[in-house]
Amino acid sequence: MSFLKDIKPVLLLYVLGDTITTLYALHTGNFYEGNPLLSNIFHTYGFTSLIPLKIAFLFLMYHVYKNADRYYWNITRYSVACIGLLATLSNTVAVFHG
Repeated sequence: MSFLKDIKPVLLLYVLGDTITTLYALHTGNFYEGNPLLSNIFHTYGFTSLIPLKIAFLFLMYHVYKNADRYYWNITRYSVACIGLLATLSNTVAVFHG
């Protein structure tokens, strides 16, 4: 498989889902970033700094794709996709029930 085919769930859930719901939730003013590192970055550079951070993360994912055993690559990509799903759901709940 190719890298882009392999990371479709990551792109959908971690990159798009988490980014869109995080940016939306933060712009409502009823939500705060719980990660202290990201909170400091957002405070210093603004919420849209999340976009280059996600792009940089994709480069890291590509490095793992090229250098890891297929078994570990699968664990990595599915774990990141699951984290993206949980983050997207958490953000969505925070927006609609916050």
